[in-house]
Amino acid sequence: MNNNRLEKKIRQAIPWLLWQIWKARNSHTFKATVVPPRQIVTLAFDEAEIWIAANSPPAETEQISSAKAWSKPPVGAFKCNLGTSWINAQSKCGVSWILRDSQGNTVSHNRRLYSAVRSKHEASLRALFWTVESMKNMRHNNIIFEASAGEIREVLLSPRPSPDLNWIVVQINAQLEHIEFWRLDQVVEERNEAANLIAKSVTTGRRYQSYIASQGPAWLQSMLILEGQSQ
Repeated sequence: MNNNRLEKKIRQAIPWLLWQIWKARNSHTFKATVVPPRQIVTLAFDEAEIWIAANSPPAETEQISSAKAWSKPPVGAFKCNLGTSWINAQSKCGVSWILRDSQGNTVSHNRRLYSAVRSKHEASLRALFWTVESMKNMRHNNIIFEASAGEIREVLLSPRPSPDLNWIVVQINAQLEHIEFWRLDQVVEERNEAANLIAKSVTTGRRYQSYIASQGPAWLQSMLILEGQSQ
């Protein structure tokens, strides 16, 4: 590998390196667990490569749909997509999650209404908190979280989140400590469509009832079946 490619690889891994340092710091603070520096760096480069491979424009037309399509988690893991729909601070905000197994089957889903949410950043963090808390309460311990809201990673990677958001970050971290294996990936909108549609049913469909239900919503069954058949 030449120097230019090496430098590019390092630059691309910086957000994930900060993310892994943040996680290691929290493990040390809340669990008194020391994560070796070499492991932090290795995990950061691995996650960077996975994200870049999943979100880079594919070279061939045939690969476009698969690159943008939802994909199954590994055997033994669950994938939980979380969605957010926020218009403004005066409107109601919708958040959601949808949980699927390694066979592509929808295990359960949720929709929740929030009021007086001041910003899109706060809405996205509330969605993450509610999703993580739900997974903890349901005792799922091997979860890949996927979100298309870039605000989540932006805030979590910030060394000093704004005071009006920091309290949510603290609560998210406290809930994550109860989940043994987890990963948070930012994906393109197309890979998170089902979760976002459920969240938008609050703001555009005025469906204000909050609930948790098994399987998926009936009005999304066709989409979920097609996504479940993907690789």
